Amino acid sequence: MSEALYSESVVALAAREFARLPLPDVSAVRNNPLCGDRVTLDLTVADGVVTSAGGDARGCALCCAGLAALIDDLPGRKLTELPGRIEASRRLVATGVSEAGSALSALLDGPLPRPRQKCILLPVDALQQALSSLSINTQE
Repeated sequence: MSEALYSESVVALAAREFARLPLPDVSAVRNNPLCGDRVTLDLTVADGVVTSAGGDARGCALCCAGLAALIDDLPGRKLTELPGRIEASRRLVATGVSEAGSALSALLDGPLPRPRQKCILLPVDALQQALSSLSINTQE
């Protein structure tokens, strides 16, 4: 029997239902025109802390699981720590080496093929866009 295309953790997160926030402080939409994935990430923020996260995804299991992982991880996080978490997620996806600070670490057990990296990083790209809209520096 061949190896499963997606891990159990990816399948479980991808199966979750998403909900947009009714009155987000910021929303970001990212598309991957090559495969048709589309992610919307909504955030509410108070006193420099994410108070809630929501959104929706239309795409493959990696894209949907990535959004679910972020939605779970973001509430309670200070905006100032998010740029470091974005970079940790990008390093994880590129190398497959798990490190503290990545919401995606539970989803990967090794490096992804380059074409699939965009799928799992699309929600991270939406987070970076949302932070940019809030004038939070995402470059370290």
